[in-house]
Amino acid sequence: MRNGMMVFLVLMSVFLVIGCTGAQDDEDAGTESPEIPPADPEPVQAGTPEPQGSEVYNYITEENNYRDWDLWPLKEEIYASVSIHGPLLTTYVSENAVPAIENRAGSLPYESIVVRESYDAERELREIGVRYKVEGYDPEHNDWFWAAYTPEGEVIVEGRVESCQNCHSVEADNDYIYTAYITDTLYPITDVEIRDFSFDPASVTIAVGDSVRWTNMDSAVHTIDGGMFRSGGLGQGESYSYTFTEAGTYYYMCTVHPYQTTGQVIVTG
Repeated sequence: MRNGMMVFLVLMSVFLVIGCTGAQDDEDAGTESPEIPPADPEPVQAGTPEPQGSEVYNYITEENNYRDWDLWPLKEEIYASVSIHGPLLTTYVSENAVPAIENRAGSLPYESIVVRESYDAERELREIGVRYKVEGYDPEHNDWFWAAYTPEGEVIVEGRVESCQNCHSVEADNDYIYTAYITDTLYPITDVEIRDFSFDPASVTIAVGDSVRWTNMDSAVHTIDGGMFRSGGLGQGESYSYTFTEAGTYYYMCTVHPYQTTGQVIVTG
């Protein structure tokens, strides 16, 4: 009988311990942990557009005003041209492209955007051209996406434009770029002497990227004036050089002696 009583007391103690433990668990379960506010999200960088005409135009006008970008290094805001795009051009480049141009890296990095504004002789905007480098877009042509727009932003052409590819293919080694050379290749200089009030030789043929250097051998002061390139007065033994970046035929004269025979520079692509 006594043994039975002892067993009963032990069992009761166990039940009481279990009951207290369960009650404590219930109380813990009902206690709410303080809320931790979520961290502020990291700012999202504006992504570059898909290679699609309207998206690219929106990116360079609405999301990023391209006129706030850098001009092409060493190019004036409006410079003369003999290209099919018009007599006057302005070229803007995205920030990531500038170091490659200045350092003559040989090619522009992916996500580079080049915007060309074409003006007529009265400086009226007539077209906006865009080149946009997208990795994997067109490996055969250095992954360039091409587009042209009216001044109002309507798409004229876009995509893998064959006429653009064919025209710029002569500069394939320069990343399909005509605006200026971005390779470290040294380009030759062709000399022309001003002697006896004439240019010798009177006509020279060079390649895009080559330079012409005129040296005055006369005692009289002469100038070189080709419209888009123009020297000051050159005394005897002084020189003036100009690098030609666009194919075409260029005529020049001496403005001090307009009766002097004119000269000619033929620049081939």
